[in-house]
Amino acid sequence: MVNIVSGETFHISDKNSSRLPKPPGWLSLRTMEDEVNRILSRAESKFCTPRGGVCTSRTVGLLARRHIVAGEFHYIGKEASTRWAGGPDPSMLADAGVLDSADETCREYERVIDSKYLDQIRTEAKQFSTRSLSRQSGVAKCAIMNFKKGRNTIKPRTLRKLTKAIRDLQNKSKRN
Repeated sequence: MVNIVSGETFHISDKNSSRLPKPPGWLSLRTMEDEVNRILSRAESKFCTPRGGVCTSRTVGLLARRHIVAGEFHYIGKEASTRWAGGPDPSMLADAGVLDSADETCREYERVIDSKYLDQIRTEAKQFSTRSLSRQSGVAKCAIMNFKKGRNTIKPRTLRKLTKAIRDLQNKSKRN
């Protein structure tokens, strides 16, 4: 076959064509059966062997839960990204060069909001009652009170709603 973009010639093989190693330029096809078998034989990342070793597709017996140590808790967005639906996405993994297929872990990136900006919004929010901010923004009173008290556990979407409500209330007070 010929690649119509580059003009390069290549050959296609499947698992039944030959057991001999293929020279460069040969592409190996995978069937749906191959893909299902790959998924079923994938190593389990949430468990380990009874002795604490890495679980493989051939591990048998009662598996033990992997131990984790929790760091600080903070909001990270959706529980699961849709990009992970097809398995590990190398663009989202730490050091995407070499991947350990038995250990499918990922690095978490958090949105960093400037603390000076948060302090400015917090000061402006304190000018208005929690009740009026809640009515104007549609944000729960407890979330507004936590934000006013200095807890930085506000979601980006909630912060946008709150900022808009503050601006609207400031404009209303200027008109009066």
